[in-house]
Amino acid sequence: MYFVEKHLLVFFMEVIFTNFAESCFGNYWFCMQGMVCFETVFMVGSDSCVIWNPWHGCSKISPGCTNCYVYRQDAMYGVELESSCVRKTDNFDLPIKRNRKGEWKIMSGTTVMTCFTSDMLLPEADVWRAEVWDMMKTRRDCIFCFFTKRIDRLPACIPDDWGDGYDNVIIGCSVENQRMADFRIPVLKNMPIKHRSIIVAPILEPVDLRPYLDDRILEVSVGGESGKKARVCDYDWILDIRRQCMENHVSFSFHQTGAVFRKDGRIFSIPRKYQRTQAAKAGINLIFK
Repeated sequence: MYFVEKHLLVFFMEVIFTNFAESCFGNYWFCMQGMVCFETVFMVGSDSCVIWNPWHGCSKISPGCTNCYVYRQDAMYGVELESSCVRKTDNFDLPIKRNRKGEWKIMSGTTVMTCFTSDMLLPEADVWRAEVWDMMKTRRDCIFCFFTKRIDRLPACIPDDWGDGYDNVIIGCSVENQRMADFRIPVLKNMPIKHRSIIVAPILEPVDLRPYLDDRILEVSVGGESGKKARVCDYDWILDIRRQCMENHVSFSFHQTGAVFRKDGRIFSIPRKYQRTQAAKAGINLIFK
């Protein structure tokens, strides 16, 4: 069984918000027409990560969803079904698949990033979610991490044996502005969850997280919006959240600049391939063990 430590969250965020996440979508969407999903396995140092999408498709529910990358990529690769049409994928049972030797296809110790092209807590996925929880329990030798804009649905979605949370599951709450932070984060904090993180992305305005930052939050990760219609990300907003995290001893990660980045009053247009590297060059991540 895996127990997640605070300093691991920065590693997770660095991994999942790399350019890899969107660069691999070309292969993924190419296969979506026949519902044959692309298994994404990548290495960072000696650690491995897998992107697992048990279902695909999502509906827009708040301002952060306006320019959703899933909709953009579906359109780019000519996926026939609407992006809002939630459907089960052929890789639904990926965590429990075995190779010809009878070994797990996903090796022990892997971080499994879950529902990257959907939301784990979608109402449309209620009929499948119990099986997903069961697979997470079966593979207690792996760490599962998912982000959601529907944290308010968690009470209706957790399994009967959830208790105070599964040891190997990290739940990240995604917010984009103060209104969503004030609505979603109290739910995140009050629910029985072993490992919680906050993702402020795409950040659309200054956000005050101070009422919510304590030792129950493993990390805060912040980033701007990608895509041709991206809204501005102001560096002052990033630094302000970093200060809040520093004051409360919560780990912090600046994972990407976004396509439209404002610094010192100047607007910069950042190509997608540089958005993560430029954020990394800022050198402002914090790790509190």
